[in-house]
Amino acid sequence: MPEMTETCFGRMLGLSPAMQEVYAAIDKAAGVDIPVLIIGETGTGKELVAQEIHVRSARQHQPFVAVNTGALTSELVASELFGHAKGAFTGATGSREGRFKEAHGGVLFLDEVTTMEERVQIALLRVLESGTFRPVGASDDIRVDVRVIAATNEPLDAAVERGRFRADLRHRLGVFPIVLPPLRERIADIPVLVDAFLCESNADFHARVSKVENKAIEALMAYPWPGNVRELRNVIARAVIVAASGKITIEHLPQRILDGTAGSRQPEIPPRFRARIEGNTALSVEQWEEEEGGSDSSFFVTEQGVFLPFGASWQDVERFFGLKTLEFCDSNKTRAAEMLGVSRKTLYDKLRRWETRPRETAGSVRFESAKKQR
Repeated sequence: MPEMTETCFGRMLGLSPAMQEVYAAIDKAAGVDIPVLIIGETGTGKELVAQEIHVRSARQHQPFVAVNTGALTSELVASELFGHAKGAFTGATGSREGRFKEAHGGVLFLDEVTTMEERVQIALLRVLESGTFRPVGASDDIRVDVRVIAATNEPLDAAVERGRFRADLRHRLGVFPIVLPPLRERIADIPVLVDAFLCESNADFHARVSKVENKAIEALMAYPWPGNVRELRNVIARAVIVAASGKITIEHLPQRILDGTAGSRQPEIPPRFRARIEGNTALSVEQWEEEEGGSDSSFFVTEQGVFLPFGASWQDVERFFGLKTLEFCDSNKTRAAEMLGVSRKTLYDKLRRWETRPRETAGSVRFESAKKQR
């Protein structure tokens, strides 16, 4: 068991009770050779947890291979994981060993597992059950000894309910779940993390920043940190660059930190919607059809997102939000699919259905200001 008085656990930092539970879970997971599922928001350090499990396990001297399946197109995931034979598809001028073969004897870390399409999920399930897989386009199976550690930023139960993840694979991957707390639930760890990131940034940027003033620490602890530890690291790196030497003051922090608003603000709501919201009155389906004709003109778009009033059909909500997300991504379907939490194939299928009934959208605007801030 990790010592409760220690501020670090391998490369992980934090004294909070929530992190002590994580450290204890890592110790237990390292002692048994079973699949592990790490659940946590983006930026909480899921890969770091996987690495700590690996270095404490009997496989510590064997490979640790990490794959972010969400960063790959659906066409490439199977080849990346399982490899392919020469001529398996256009451009396959030679055979290729996949990440499972590369991780033989060690650990394969699969991040964002809910982004995998079903055929890849089936192949992954087969590896977990039999220890064998077949490269794309090959005729023979390959046997491997690999421990799989998976990670997701959403509960697998929710993905199963939405039909995006197989229930049988959820049971296989979720044998030993570890839940990582978001930074806003362990704010007592922020000063420790700030000190570590300050030293790291000084070394990276050849700076000479000696400390962070108390007012700046207070502002950092009051901020909700939607980007979690990764966002905090980036904020400190920026502050070190700006300060260069001496100490980081509150003036060196981004405005969103000083406001404590996570960089968001309430959208401007048109008067006809504001009246309904303030009066707590929903728009019935009948009113929707009578007043708005059931059209997209009842939706409106701000720099922060899409406002969807009550009474809209689920099909119209999905269509409008999906198309606006694609517009926000400059028609980049891969990025839009990632933001929507679906596979690119699913998005293509939906686009084909949506485009069979085009509709003018009154009052819609592009997210030009938001895109400039990305």
